[in-house]
Amino acid sequence: MAKKKIVMFHPMPVESAYFGGLPLALMKTASMLDRNKFSIHIVKATDKFDYKKKIATLCKDALCFTVSSMTGYQIENNIDVIKLVKKANPKIPIIWGGYHPSILPEETLKSKWCDAVVIGQGERTFLELCEALAAGKNLEGIKGIGYKDKNGKIIMNEFRMFENMNNFPQIPFDLVNVGDNVYMQDGKRTINYVTSMGCPFRCGFCAEPMVSKRRWSGLKPETVVKDLEFLVHNYGVEHFVFPDNNFFVDPERVRGICNLIIEKKLNITWSNANGRTKQLLMFDNELWKLIEKSGCRNILIGAESGMQEILDLIHKDASVDDTINIVKVAKKHNIKLTFSLMIGFPREKRRTKKEILADLRTELKYLLNLIDKCYPERDYYEVFLFVYTPYPGNDLFELAKRDGFTPPNTLEGWASFDTSFNNLPWMPEEFYGIVSHLMDFVFPYAAIDWKTKHTEKFQLIQTIFHKTARWRLKTRFFGIPIENIILQQWRKMKSKKQSEISNM
Repeated sequence: MAKKKIVMFHPMPVESAYFGGLPLALMKTASMLDRNKFSIHIVKATDKFDYKKKIATLCKDALCFTVSSMTGYQIENNIDVIKLVKKANPKIPIIWGGYHPSILPEETLKSKWCDAVVIGQGERTFLELCEALAAGKNLEGIKGIGYKDKNGKIIMNEFRMFENMNNFPQIPFDLVNVGDNVYMQDGKRTINYVTSMGCPFRCGFCAEPMVSKRRWSGLKPETVVKDLEFLVHNYGVEHFVFPDNNFFVDPERVRGICNLIIEKKLNITWSNANGRTKQLLMFDNELWKLIEKSGCRNILIGAESGMQEILDLIHKDASVDDTINIVKVAKKHNIKLTFSLMIGFPREKRRTKKEILADLRTELKYLLNLIDKCYPERDYYEVFLFVYTPYPGNDLFELAKRDGFTPPNTLEGWASFDTSFNNLPWMPEEFYGIVSHLMDFVFPYAAIDWKTKHTEKFQLIQTIFHKTARWRLKTRFFGIPIENIILQQWRKMKSKKQSEISNM
């Protein structure tokens, strides 16, 4: 009997020609499928070949086509590909998974580009879904999905409970060309690897509480290090990025992972592990020594704000002092901290324009004061600054709507919801220009290699505006943001030129 073909697509995270890293979400989702029954094809958006043409060809005789999606550009990329797939095979079922369809499943299903959604963890749900499709059965009773019946009616099945990750098979690395997903970071062969899922905390701006219902599960240390060892010995990986939502939930698991990395003499470094200040401050000195010795070079901290009032508003369950204190601990162990900070949060009561501007200025003042306390040398910053973007499915999103935010109400509408734009009705464009100037030319500067990612012209703009932005940060003078005006005009000219070229 011929195997049933399953085609899975990992879209661009942003409108960019290339991005590195393994499509881990799809690999994990496919991990339980019987290889004797199914032929699995995972395709990642890339500039190395015509991935759209490849997908359309694969889907001509496929059982189903599935896509993973965050809110924003990934939706647009997915729909562009689905249109080609539907031309190649009009009757093929289109299945969506990932954060956006998990949070807004019914709205996603209203789109003509979606036939079913996998909500939350995908491993067991996707297995049962593919088994039903292969057997020609309807999808009734499969937990964790929503779908359209033969009459187009949307059916939402029973929710599937969050499951221990260790119940699932190890990541099937053979489903992709791992070597093509290794990239260079700080001169080292680097790859991404996720060790846990979910998060038990309740941050009001985050999508995770909606998706995992505040559950968390981490792979056993033995499983994690077995995979790391495989990637080191077979693909020469020297550095690992751990993009877990919360890597440090279980200190004994962290201790076990670090001990095994040292015991196996992997001689690696690792970074971008996400942690909470209050958790990390409870780690004993011996554990911090292990973390350092095992190769940790950087931890991502969701500091969010320099105002305690804001931290309380967003249910951070941490203090500003926690942020300052964790810097001292990390420095003691030669570990850099990257802060993620936001500005422009909604408030409980309606405000006048004057009050809004005063609130924003206060937020910025406390935010910059926090940075100064944590980086007193002022010559290097490990900070990502963002304007708050309302994300569906959490408490702050509902507050944002009460404060005047009007969200999109279709899948296609969310496709153009770009987090790099000002989406806030209470954010004056002039103030957004100030913040975007800092975002573009101070805080990401230390973490990005502009020489390899931008044209010479942009490198020149970056170098000049970086100096002016650093001056503004030092003097706290943000009036007359002429640099941002020049940049916006340059971007418009560039966009117009690209549009003219694409229409030729």
